[in-house]
Amino acid sequence: MKNTLVLTIMIALFFSKNIASQTNEKSKIEQAYTSYFNTERETIHLHINKNIFISNEPIWFKGYVYDKKNGVPFINTTNVYISLLDSNGKEITNKLFFAQNGYFTGSLDTNNLIAGDTYYIVAYTNWMNNFKEDEAYVSMPIHILNPNSDLNTSATKDSTTKKLKHDLQFLPEGGYSIIGVTNTFGFKITDCNARGLEIDGSIVNSKNEPITNFKSNIFGLGKFDLLPEKNEKYTAKYTVNGIDYSKEIVIDSEEGFAISVNNYTNQELTYITLKTNDVTLKNNSGLTYYLVINQNNKVVVIDLKVDDLKTSNVIPVNKKNLVSGINTITLFNEKSEPLIERLIFNYDDSLILNSDIIVNTKTNDSIPLSIKTFTHTKTPIASNLSIAILPDDTLTQTNNQNLISSFLLKPYVKGYIQNPNYYFTDINRLKTYELDLLLLTQGWSKYKWENIKTGTPKITHNFDAGLSIKGSLNPPKSSVPYTIQMFSITNQINESTTLVNNSFSFNNFYLKDSASINFTVLKGDKVINNLKPYIDITDNNRKLLKQPTLPLINKCKTTTTNSFSLEHASSLGQELDTINLTYVHKKNSDTILQNRKEYIANRYSKGIKVDDELRRMYSYVTDIINSHGFVVDQLQGAGVVKIKNRNPVTFMASNEPLLIIDGSSYDRNYDILYNMTLEHVDEIFIDPDGNGYGSRGGAGIIRIYLKQSYKLDYTKKAIANEFTVNNGFSTEKKFYVPEFYALSKNDFINYSNIDWKSNIETDQSGNANFKIFNTNIKKAIFVIQGFSSDGKLLSEIKEINLID
Repeated sequence: MKNTLVLTIMIALFFSKNIASQTNEKSKIEQAYTSYFNTERETIHLHINKNIFISNEPIWFKGYVYDKKNGVPFINTTNVYISLLDSNGKEITNKLFFAQNGYFTGSLDTNNLIAGDTYYIVAYTNWMNNFKEDEAYVSMPIHILNPNSDLNTSATKDSTTKKLKHDLQFLPEGGYSIIGVTNTFGFKITDCNARGLEIDGSIVNSKNEPITNFKSNIFGLGKFDLLPEKNEKYTAKYTVNGIDYSKEIVIDSEEGFAISVNNYTNQELTYITLKTNDVTLKNNSGLTYYLVINQNNKVVVIDLKVDDLKTSNVIPVNKKNLVSGINTITLFNEKSEPLIERLIFNYDDSLILNSDIIVNTKTNDSIPLSIKTFTHTKTPIASNLSIAILPDDTLTQTNNQNLISSFLLKPYVKGYIQNPNYYFTDINRLKTYELDLLLLTQGWSKYKWENIKTGTPKITHNFDAGLSIKGSLNPPKSSVPYTIQMFSITNQINESTTLVNNSFSFNNFYLKDSASINFTVLKGDKVINNLKPYIDITDNNRKLLKQPTLPLINKCKTTTTNSFSLEHASSLGQELDTINLTYVHKKNSDTILQNRKEYIANRYSKGIKVDDELRRMYSYVTDIINSHGFVVDQLQGAGVVKIKNRNPVTFMASNEPLLIIDGSSYDRNYDILYNMTLEHVDEIFIDPDGNGYGSRGGAGIIRIYLKQSYKLDYTKKAIANEFTVNNGFSTEKKFYVPEFYALSKNDFINYSNIDWKSNIETDQSGNANFKIFNTNIKKAIFVIQGFSSDGKLLSEIKEINLID
C-alpha cells in the first residue's frame, strides 16, 4: 500500500495535460480532509456468544477496539461503556468495562428483559462524543425467550395476506442521474425485517415499451443501465409474492455528472468513469473540478479542467495505490461542492488472518483442542482471540457478526449490512462484485463534506483513562501537611496524596463496581480520627450524546406461530441420552484446602475453596458467610457490615464472631467485607462455635485467605471515610451453561452454547491450546474472532467434528 503522494502521481499520469499547479481550492480540500481525520478515532466490535437467550441467562461478549487511522489495536482505550437498548432505543442498563491492549471482556444480565422483545447492545467511549458522526457500535438483534411464557417471538412475517410489506429503492450510482447519458442505477428491495428479497422485473417507458430488465441477488441487491431521454418517463414493473407492483424511476437533471465504477473485473485496476453531456461541458467551460479519493486522513485531490473532458472519461487506478478497505471517490465542482460520491472496497489479503483447529483426544468431561493462527502466506502469528462454540444445528445467528466488516467496512456506510460475514469468506470475483453492489446501493459516505470542511473537530470530551476520585477536607490550619491515604483490598490500592488548598485527588485508577474504598486522614504520621473528607468519583457515568442508529428490522406485524420457541412443559423433563451436561454440577468434596493446617482451629472449621462454581453461586464474601451460620446485614451506601451468630451465645457475651484476614485480626469490625467480591479470595474457614479460640471465639470465627497474587502491603489505620464505588468497572462472569438447558435436549441444541472462550492468546508460533465442555455433540460450529498486535484481523466460522 503506497502513500497518497504516489497515488496522486499514478492517477495524475492519466491527466498529465490537465493538471496545473496547486490551486487554492485544491489545497483547501486536501487540508480539510487531513485536518478532520487527523484526530484519533476508535472503532469497536463486540463478539457476542450468540443472539438468542433465555430469561436470566447472561450475555457474554468480548470487545475489540481498533485504531481506525493507523489500522492497529487501540491500546490507549481503557473506559468502554456497554449499553443495552430495547427495540425503541430506550436504555435498559449501562455498564463500564475496562479495556487493555485493545480488548475487553464482559457479561450482561438479562433478568429484567421482556421475553419476545428485541434488544441491542451498544458499545461506545466518551471520546466518541467529540465527533459529529455516530461512531458507536450497534450489535445484531438480541432475542429473549422465556421458558414459562408463550410470548417468545422474533416477529417474522404476516401470513394473513399474500401482500408482503417491502421497500424498493432505486439509487443512481454516485447519487445523481442525468439526461442523455447512460446511467447505472443500483436498487435494493427488503422486507419489513430488512432482509433482501429476490425479484426480477423490467423497466418500461411511457409507452409501456420494455427498455431493460433487472434482477436482484439473494440480498435484494442489483443494478442496471439506463439511457434516459428528455421528456420521457420510466417505470419499474416487478412482482413480489405473486402480486404485481410498479414504481417510477426519477431522473435528477438535464445537466451534471454521473459516475460508474468497475472494481471487480480486473484484479489490478479499478476503472472510474465520469460521464456527462454536451450541455454540461458547454455551461461549465473554463472551470476546474476536483476528483478526490480518500480514506480518513489519507487523501489525493486531482484537478480536472472541464475544457479537457469528454462526455465519457475513464480513469484507471492501480489497486496497489488505493488504501486497503473503503475508499471514497468524490467529485467536487469549482466551488468545492460535492456533486457525486461513490464508495469502493479494496481487498487486501495481508490484513486477514486464518486459523486451523485440531481436536485432540477427549477426556471424560472436556475436549482438548489446539488452534493455530497464520497470515495469508501461512506465516504463524501471535493473536488474541475469542471463540463461541455452538451445536451444529443451532438456531442462533452466527453470520451477522464479522470483525473485519466492523473495522474495515461498517464505519464508513450509513445503512444496514445483511450477513456481513458473506463478503469476507472464501473471497472470489463474485464476492468482490456483490460487495461493490452493496456499496453502490449504500449511497454516500457516513462522513459528510459539510462536517469535513470545518477542519479539526473541537475536542470537548476527555479521553478517559480509568476513574478518578476527587475530594475535599477543611482541617484546622497547621504547618504540618495533611495526607490522605486511600486503600482498598478489592481494587488492590494503597495510595497516598497530600492535601492542597483543602482538595485532593487520585487519578486514573481501576475501580471495581460496588467495591469499598477506605480513606484515612493523617497529620504528619498521626492519624486524625475526627475529620471526614467529602469524596466523589468522576468519569464514571458518560452518556452517548448521539442516539445510535438501530437497524430497521423485526418490524413485521406477527400473527403466526412464534419462530423461536422452547420445548413445551410436558417435554422439559425428557432424558438427555445424547448430551452430557454433568459439568454444570462439579463437586468440591475432593478439593485440597491449602490453609487447613495453617492454624490448628481451621481443622474444626468448615473449609471453603473459592472456585469458579462458587463464584457463580455467590457474588460477595458476605453471601457465603450468611449461608454458613451467621446473619449478615450490609447497610447499602454506608459501607457498614454487621454480622451476628444465628444461635445466641449467652446473655452477657457478644453475639458477633471474630474476623481474621490473612492472619490479621479485625476483631469485630466487618466493614472491610463490604462488597468484597470472591475474585481475589482463595479460601474461607467458618466455625460458628469458635473452637480453638477460647472465649474470644465464643460467637464464632471467620478466617479469610486471599490469593497469593493479591497480598497487599496493607496497614490498618483509622478509617475517616468509607466510600462505595458506584458505576465502576464491571467484570465478566465466569461462563456457564444454565441448568435450564439440562431439561431439554432440543433447547440445548437450538439455543445453547457448548462453550465460550473469551480470551485465547496464540504465541509467536501461532499456537494455543484450550478445552471445551464435552456434551457428546458430534459436530459444532466455531465462531472465531480476533486480531494481532499489528492489526491483522480474523473472523471465521468453522464446522468442526468433535467426535468421530
